[in-house]
Amino acid sequence: MIDLIKSKSGFITLIVIHLLIGVMLKFSRGMVAMAFPVFFLLMFIDVIYRLDRGNRAGFYALYIMGFEMIYRMAGAPYSWELGKYLSIIILITGLIISKRKFIAWPFILMLVLLIPAFFLVEGNPDKSMRSMILFNASGPLSLVFAGLYFYKRPFFEEDFFSQLRFAVLPAFTMVAGLTLVANISSLEFTSMQSSAQAAGGFGPNQVSTVLGWFILLVMLYKVNGKNITPYNWLDWVSLFYLVLRALITFSRGGVFGSVLALLGAIVVLYYSYNSFREKVRKAIPYVIMGIVFFVGVFLYANKLTNNYLLYRYQGKSTVEVVSGRSMGDKSLLSGRDELLQAEIDIFLDNPILGVGFGMGESYRSRQFGQAAASHTEYTRLLSEHGLFGILFILVGMIILPFLYFYHAKHPVNKCFFIAFFLLSIFTMFHGAMRLALPGVLMGAAFMRIIASPKEDDSSDSQINDLAID
Repeated sequence: MIDLIKSKSGFITLIVIHLLIGVMLKFSRGMVAMAFPVFFLLMFIDVIYRLDRGNRAGFYALYIMGFEMIYRMAGAPYSWELGKYLSIIILITGLIISKRKFIAWPFILMLVLLIPAFFLVEGNPDKSMRSMILFNASGPLSLVFAGLYFYKRPFFEEDFFSQLRFAVLPAFTMVAGLTLVANISSLEFTSMQSSAQAAGGFGPNQVSTVLGWFILLVMLYKVNGKNITPYNWLDWVSLFYLVLRALITFSRGGVFGSVLALLGAIVVLYYSYNSFREKVRKAIPYVIMGIVFFVGVFLYANKLTNNYLLYRYQGKSTVEVVSGRSMGDKSLLSGRDELLQAEIDIFLDNPILGVGFGMGESYRSRQFGQAAASHTEYTRLLSEHGLFGILFILVGMIILPFLYFYHAKHPVNKCFFIAFFLLSIFTMFHGAMRLALPGVLMGAAFMRIIASPKEDDSSDSQINDLAID
């Protein structure tokens, strides 16, 4: 399936198919719901039949985490966590079928750290409680299994750029679907709250997050001097619509996350890649044009929203805009600060083991009157895992990333590591691990991108040699 993108005609065919699926979001959501398991089955068979050649299981997992939002928008009658489950399944399949000898011990340790929380569940969980446990456990597990698959797995640069294009295909479905389901001409903007209407009737924070991922993906190709679609003009048209739709959701997390990750990647490239610095100096006019492009999209979106978009990013409330009076000190965390404090209090009450998977919400409800699910993965790890959560954060999100970045040699490796890592970290802060995206992307950050071999070298032998490093 992924081999189709190697030819222009095959890639265009895949784009058209995904655009048609987006159209079906308006006219036949049942067909969109069916597309997800059908695509997974094709990818699963391909991994087995091809023995995970070219590390395709990893790219399929990145595709699944983008398509996950689409089946949710279609209202598919599947588990909300299906995207995480299928990502884990295809990554485990790739691990087994490729017979890789390398063992990612840091992620084995992280898996062990999660185990105690499963034994702290109180009573006999009913269906809703089991769903809450799986909701909270599936995110960290997707991170662990993505890490087990990707950690130091070698990817030749040319193959990496070629096959990663497969992950952008769901963007065409989202753009087509949002255009038809929530056409801009039919939207009304009357407040500074995140707009479920502009997000196609679904959670704007999650829609914005996935759109932010696609924006980052397109821009990473552009800063590396490559096209992610068959045509340069299609890259920019796609980018325009992705940025526009992300902005008008009024959910800032996805936009901020993509910008932060992109800036981090550019800084890394600038200071570790001499030829990139030369390119930047020579391409100052194009850099200015790029800045003008993004400012222009923001101004256009702001005009569509009657200036409410600007007010939203200024942190103003609807009451302030309507009344013209300042509300004094305000938090930009949209109520998350209260949840953060409640989870910290739970940790202080249960510092060793925490309260267990899925118990944080019920504990907050009983003790603090806060029944909402966690929005921040870090404090959830503290409250539900205690000391083991602290160790999980230290190992997987601080020490291991630092050591990996320090030892990474290839500039492109560093670029994608920092971009994937920052987007994942920021997403966990504002949206926890509701999506497969932060977990899978965090694991993918640890892949090893190396220079493509010369024509007279054997790619397979080089990969085999590097795989046991």
